[in-house]
This record gives sequence, C-alpha cells and structure tokens, in this order.
Amino acid sequence: MMAVTITRRLTTAVAAIALLASAGVTAANAQAKPRLRTTPARPSRSVEIGGYGMFGNINFTAAESFDAILGAPSGPIFGGGARVGLPWGGLFVDVGAWRFHADGERAFVFQNEAIGLGIPVDVTVTPIEISAGWRFRVRKLPKLIPYIAGGLTSMRYQEISDFSTPAEDVDERFSGYHALGGAEYKITRWLGVAGEASWTTVPDAIGEAGVSKAFNETDLGGTTLRLKVTIGR
Repeated sequence: MMAVTITRRLTTAVAAIALLASAGVTAANAQAKPRLRTTPARPSRSVEIGGYGMFGNINFTAAESFDAILGAPSGPIFGGGARVGLPWGGLFVDVGAWRFHADGERAFVFQNEAIGLGIPVDVTVTPIEISAGWRFRVRKLPKLIPYIAGGLTSMRYQEISDFSTPAEDVDERFSGYHALGGAEYKITRWLGVAGEASWTTVPDAIGEAGVSKAFNETDLGGTTLRLKVTIGR
C-alpha cells in the first residue's frame, strides 16, 4: 500500500515538472520570435473625372466701354466644364467655357461722353479656359476642399448689328490668361457646390477703334464670381 502511494506521488511530480518545462519552452520561443508590425496600406489614388455647371457675374476691366454700349460694365454669365484629378496629391486640370451676352446700342464719344446712336447691337463674349491647379485637404473639415488654379484663356468677342456692314461687325478670338481660387463643399460623395472668384486678362484685344479707343481701354478681361454645381469625386 505504501509503495502504491509513493508511486502516485512520483508520477504527479514528474507530470508537474513536464508541464513547467513545456511552458518555459513556449515562453522562450515567444520571446525569441520578433513581433510583426502591421501598417495600413496607403490608399491608391487614380484619375478622378468630374464635371460642373456654373453661373455667375462678370465685371469687365474695360468698364467705360461696356457701359457706353450696354449701359452697364457687368452682367451674368453661364457655362460649364470638366475637371480631371491626377494621381499626384491635389493636382488637377480643368477645361471650361462660359458665355456672356447682352443687347445695347452703338455709340461714339464726344468730349469724353458716350452718346448713343440708336443702332441696336448684340455683344457676346465666349471664353475657353484651360487651367491647372491644386486642391487642398482640410483634415478637420473633410467635406470642404479649397483650391487654386491658373492657365490660358481663349476669348471670342462678337459685336453684331442688323444695320451694320460686315466691316463694322466684330467676330474675333484673342488670347490671355487667368487665375482663380475657390472652395468646394461635398454634399454627398458625388455631388457638391463650389464658390469661386476669377481674374482674367486679355491684353490688346480692343482699343483700336470705337469707344474703347476713345476711353483708351485695351483689356477684354475682367473679374468674375461664380457658383458651381459639381458632379464627380
């Protein structure tokens, strides 16, 4: 009976020693293996394409000339365009166009005062704008995206009257450049609104004849304020 008891105690002791040894080996292996640090993969950026419609108001640099013919140096504009976001930070390119149209009358200037001739005239300004710029990300306001851009302007100017000769009508295109800045607010992932201010200069486009020559105004550009509805990411 005593021998059986001693045998059981030895068996229990051996089992305990084996368990402790196994635990020690496991702990040593765990310490020997380096911990693998996982970092989230950076989100891959791709080309993002979007479009927009816009309306706003332009104030022409040649204020006296437009006021003499149209009765005001400013007026509404409407247009639209497309934007392509490139896979390098906030870089993007934009191609847009807008249109200004107003009815007025031909005039001449006498002693620095514009006198209407009673001859109706239609004035249309249609620029094409090619821009490159940068969109910024505001961490605390992820839905708000400020941006700046600049580029080239191709400005078409038309001045047509029913009672004039082809030589008196004007339909020409001039080159200039522009700079703009604004901010877009994302209502949803694919829909947003944006407010924008733009400055355009088209030097030496006018001033060779008519009221623009009398007022010594040569720049066909101006400043615009625009409201856009955007579609796309």
